[in-house]
Amino acid sequence: MKKILLSLASLLIFIMPANAELTRSVGITAVSSTIDSTVTDDIDSNGTIDTTKDISNDIAYGSIFLEFTNENVGPGSLTFGIDVIPGSAEFESRSTSQQSSKAKAAGAAPQTTGTNSGTVDVDRHVTLYIQPGITTSNGLTLFGTVGYVTADVEADVKSISSTNKTEELSLDGVKLGVGVKKSFGDGMFVRLEYAETDYDEISVTTENSTKISADMDNKALALSIAKSF
Repeated sequence: MKKILLSLASLLIFIMPANAELTRSVGITAVSSTIDSTVTDDIDSNGTIDTTKDISNDIAYGSIFLEFTNENVGPGSLTFGIDVIPGSAEFESRSTSQQSSKAKAAGAAPQTTGTNSGTVDVDRHVTLYIQPGITTSNGLTLFGTVGYVTADVEADVKSISSTNKTEELSLDGVKLGVGVKKSFGDGMFVRLEYAETDYDEISVTTENSTKISADMDNKALALSIAKSF
């Protein structure tokens, strides 16, 4: 994570002139999001997938952001920002039926049938991003977004072949998006953006060696309003 943050910061310093006049903006964002997850169970942690399930959850959340924009970068502008989701959000909740034949694991009964379940709660979700943009003749700014995402995760797993387990993890990902921004008087602007975030896979291994993994993607439509000064 630190290497990526330093790379983004170095890119910003390289592109923006030392004497650039930066516009600061603070704002809030409302997000309608779909979290697509592929969840797999490896009962013996031997590399063989025993169950696979695709899950899609629709959620809504809000965030706050701080930006710095140079309006004179070639034919357009360049924005550097940080976006934070305050509080926590449930990104995933799943359940799947499974038959366990894991007799060699301590405490596991052979041919046990039941339901595995799990939830992933995300906290301190932070996105560091850059947005190059081009302003059209009618005052609209068309932009792209490239960002790096990091968050704290609490994964709660209930497995029929093992004891329940809660584990604290780190969740990282890359965000790509496109959008349009419209400025108004008094330094106000509104922004509409569609973005997709590809998170790294996370996994939890229970005491009886059941490995449960989740690969999540976030497709989001976001509406922002902000004040520049």
